[in-house]
Amino acid sequence: MIDTIPVHHQSRALSILKKGDLIAFPTGTSYGFGVNALDKAALQKLSDLKGRSEEKAYSILIPNKLIDQFAEVTQKEKTVLEKFKDQPLTILVKAKEPLMHLAKDGKVGVRTSDHPFTKELVELLEFPITATSANKAGLEPAYSVDDLIKSFKDATFMAVDGGILPKKKPSTVAQFVNEKWELLREGDIKRKQLEDAGNNP
Repeated sequence: MIDTIPVHHQSRALSILKKGDLIAFPTGTSYGFGVNALDKAALQKLSDLKGRSEEKAYSILIPNKLIDQFAEVTQKEKTVLEKFKDQPLTILVKAKEPLMHLAKDGKVGVRTSDHPFTKELVELLEFPITATSANKAGLEPAYSVDDLIKSFKDATFMAVDGGILPKKKPSTVAQFVNEKWELLREGDIKRKQLEDAGNNP
């Protein structure tokens, strides 16, 4: 059974995450699944729910005040994350030991907070959380609580009801390698925008 909480109840969402439970929440592209990214039991629940290979990495949401604790982020990467903080962007950065279990090739994806709910939730966080799309592996993401109910009929978790979200492209996924930006997935943010932002701090 999927129970819902209002979109302005960030503190309640945080308490659910602290307990090691999973929560679905609205992002700027679709609904996402969040769990404490440091809690391996919670991560296993997430992988089981999505039917996803444990070899696939999860992107994270993390407040700026904690980012240096969990990842090695260059000033250029920080500048780009700041400039696109309200838009759908994921940057692959070098993971530090606490997040190495989520890393692929030593890197972890840091996601921007591109929705009013996620923005306020992230500011309350004391640990990184996952920001993966709320769907079964390989299927279309959920854009409403009704989509979640249809996709996860036998599951039990809490969902933040952010209404029906407009269908958008997934976030742009990029990394800064050899002094240039590479796009691993192109969304609404293009490479030239990243280059311009990084060159104009």
